[in-house]
Amino acid sequence: MLLMKTSPLQRNPFTAKQEYKASMNFVTDTHALIWWFTDSPKLSKKAAGIFEECENGESIIFIPSIVIAEALSIFDKKRVSFDFKKLLKQINDSEHFVIVPLDSPLLLKMVDLKDIPELHDKIIASTAKYLNLPIITKDGILQGIPHIKTVW
Repeated sequence: MLLMKTSPLQRNPFTAKQEYKASMNFVTDTHALIWWFTDSPKLSKKAAGIFEECENGESIIFIPSIVIAEALSIFDKKRVSFDFKKLLKQINDSEHFVIVPLDSPLLLKMVDLKDIPELHDKIIASTAKYLNLPIITKDGILQGIPHIKTVW
């Protein structure tokens, strides 16, 4: 599996987890990513601090591909005003944001997550479970599931 990055540092986030030496790594949901990118006051101080650490090269934030697709949908529907192409470029230009594609390992992990009914949340949660990382999310459903680690 290849990362969805154009940099020469393409690595498999599933088999190369140990390559990412940072204080703590995370998976992000859609709202957290967009709120960070748009400098929204809706983003918690803790979540903002995590994104700042990522921008400073102190952590890696893994972005499930569904999060990018949802961001595009939000952009297309004009629910939040932001430049989608600029967001994608910023992610692709960074070594500290890593897009994780939806493929067989994640699909198999999704089968086990029967307590998450919504497809997008299930993909995000399966990414976090597979990578054994917490999710940056305000989503009450994800926060309420005991076997899912979240931060907000």
